Amino acid sequence: MKDKLIFIFLTIILLSGKNVTAQKAGTFTGTVLDSTNHQPIEFASISLMQVSNNTAVTGGMTDNKGKFEITDIPFGNYFIRVSSVGYITKNMKAIIFSSKSKEIGAGNILLTATEVNLDEIAVTSNKIMLNNSIDRKIYNVQMDVMSKTGAVSELLQNIPSVQVDIDGNVSLRGSTNVLILINGKTSPLMGKTRADVLQQMPANSIDRIEVITNPSAKYKPDGTSGIINIVMKKETATGLNGNITASIGNQKRYNGNTSLNYKPGKVNYFGSLSLRQDDRNMNSSDVRTEYNNGKNLSGFYNNQSSSYSRPLSREGMLGFDFTADESNSMGITGNYFYRGFTRNDLSTTVLRDQNQAVTSDYDRLRYDPEYEKEGDVTAYYQHNFSGDDHKLRFEITDSFSPEVEDNHYTNIYRTPLLSNTYDNTLMKQDENKVELLAEYSNPLSYDATFEAGYNGELNKTDLDFFSEAFDPLKQKFVTDIERTNHFIYNENIHAIYGTYSNSFGKLGVLGGLRAEQSFIKANLVSMNNILTNSYFNIYPTLHLSYKLSELMQLQLNYSKRANRPEGDDLNPFPEYQDPRNIRAGNPNLKPEFIHSVEFGFQWQNDFLAVVPSVFYRNRYNGMTTITKVLNDSTLLTTKENLASDQSAGFEVVFSGGYGNFITANLSGNAFYEQIDASNLGFSNNKSTITWSANMSCNANLSSTTMVQFNSNYRFSRLTPQGEFKPSFVVNLGLRQDLFDEKLSLVFTISDIFKTLNRKMNFDTSWLKQTITNSRDSRIMYLGVTYHLGKPSKKAKEKAIQYDNGL
Repeated sequence: MKDKLIFIFLTIILLSGKNVTAQKAGTFTGTVLDSTNHQPIEFASISLMQVSNNTAVTGGMTDNKGKFEITDIPFGNYFIRVSSVGYITKNMKAIIFSSKSKEIGAGNILLTATEVNLDEIAVTSNKIMLNNSIDRKIYNVQMDVMSKTGAVSELLQNIPSVQVDIDGNVSLRGSTNVLILINGKTSPLMGKTRADVLQQMPANSIDRIEVITNPSAKYKPDGTSGIINIVMKKETATGLNGNITASIGNQKRYNGNTSLNYKPGKVNYFGSLSLRQDDRNMNSSDVRTEYNNGKNLSGFYNNQSSSYSRPLSREGMLGFDFTADESNSMGITGNYFYRGFTRNDLSTTVLRDQNQAVTSDYDRLRYDPEYEKEGDVTAYYQHNFSGDDHKLRFEITDSFSPEVEDNHYTNIYRTPLLSNTYDNTLMKQDENKVELLAEYSNPLSYDATFEAGYNGELNKTDLDFFSEAFDPLKQKFVTDIERTNHFIYNENIHAIYGTYSNSFGKLGVLGGLRAEQSFIKANLVSMNNILTNSYFNIYPTLHLSYKLSELMQLQLNYSKRANRPEGDDLNPFPEYQDPRNIRAGNPNLKPEFIHSVEFGFQWQNDFLAVVPSVFYRNRYNGMTTITKVLNDSTLLTTKENLASDQSAGFEVVFSGGYGNFITANLSGNAFYEQIDASNLGFSNNKSTITWSANMSCNANLSSTTMVQFNSNYRFSRLTPQGEFKPSFVVNLGLRQDLFDEKLSLVFTISDIFKTLNRKMNFDTSWLKQTITNSRDSRIMYLGVTYHLGKPSKKAKEKAIQYDNGL
């Protein structure tokens, strides 16, 4: 039935597109580019002016590639006027549309940047923050007021459809199974510890963020809810350009960043360096009521923990691009990230029997100096053939990411009164990755484009845990064989893909197919056991758009996606950070797959964009976190595959502005989720309705003063064994520009009302549990930015960001 409805819907669209095409008069196409760097100009306005009376008859707007197509042009004599904020308006020679010349192509139209002050331009209009294309939503961060004080995790909170929880974990439309890319590519930084990394990565290094809920076959299928692509800034202006930023915050926080580029000619040298000192004071509570056989009360468990650390992060980037001629370019870029800190934890645990009598009362102290590094080098070569966007690109990236935790534990007992005990665990994790990329793109015509490519990934994860306990008889530490283990995980993925896009009148089509072969080898070194697996999968994608008018468009998208287990997920050896709360992987864990369908409508003009959409996701073999009882007081947390998981929802996004005074983003997302965990021994089906909302608003009090307010709310979310409770946060910021915008002052305050926390309830026949996490989340920063060289249009449009990534 569903297939028939979709077929009927597509048939109607195709027939409508055919009829409209048959009735149209003239068509005018072209591409608007910057005359200096030949980059596409988005939202440029094209007007067809009648020669006889100088009045506008029709017009259009460029997309994110600078392209435009104006249809249904009455026959006649017109001259063309092309304009864009920040550029000199261009009047082109007259053209004539007639029965003999219905389709006219202008080719590349070059606009020259104006020297007019941006404040004067801003009186005319504000560029909207949201651009919706056939396969993605692009949030132009530079169109907001970006803070030099915040990190990327704070930046993500302002993005519609995206949520960040108290631990810094990122989710898309309520799902944490999201693939985060940097410049369109995977990175070791976005693996296991990506929440921590995003909390330390400076927000002012970001150019834009792309949210792709149904990615095309060009992208990896990982991430069942979609992709968040973080595009980093890289200045290309001629001469010496850059900026220097420094910020101080409460509780001895500080950060600084500098970025420079120097382009004397064909070579562009660029680099950046960041330093961030944070302060983290976390608190958690774990309260349980336990039952025997799901009936008889067996006891109570209460744990209160605090954790303190001061992470110091350093991030650097250095590279160059060499443009030999119009057809050939190459370059090398290196990145380095280091985060180090010492963690000091205090955990107090009290156990009581069914009569509330204390059976155990002790403290567990943790001293943990740890660090994480990441380094990568990327080299590329690109050949541009004749014609727009006809190119071939080769790229290779080699990266490494070592991480070390040196845990030292002390147990202090009060009940029963025992001597102190000591144990240590040294955890080493090394990740190495080589990624090979070959991409070909060929615009077969103005409307049609063919893309194909190969993507290879060679991944290796080495997990080495060494544990020892203090022997009071021998008066020394001895190796704990049961807790010492070694696990090596290799995953090689080879993929080829092809996509084809075309327009048929008002109908746009983007179809793709991706084929992947995976080879997996898990080496349980400590058990002298090797597990191997290999599987082949096809991932089809389809994106349809139908242009109702120059301002309105319909979209229908489908993609098949996957979420593969990582090394930690498969490692069966437990992690004993807390002996009563053990974590371990599951070597039998299978990849999860999802079929995702989305139907949306877009209305957009120069000042406002409205994008409502409905979506449906059918997930099978879904990976979920499960807690099991090992004994009277010890729980094991691991991962299992669900039988099935279905969700459907509605989302609406508003983005726009009023004159030069106010710009705003408002989004809401509501969805219904149904989980079948019967294969894990739970009830056949659990369901819930949940929703979330984001709002961000900038107000220009004057041409140099801006205030920003943002807030987000997240309702309860379902798990197989319980639910996450709602969360809510409000932030406020202020920016003041001085000395003709060569200097900017920024003040931010995060979580004004101190409402940010996370509460989880688990409700099973054998366990009633409530876990609460919080931190000192009201954080203030005062920052200053100095611009070197001539401030670019992007440099003047910064976003205020906040520290809510707990």
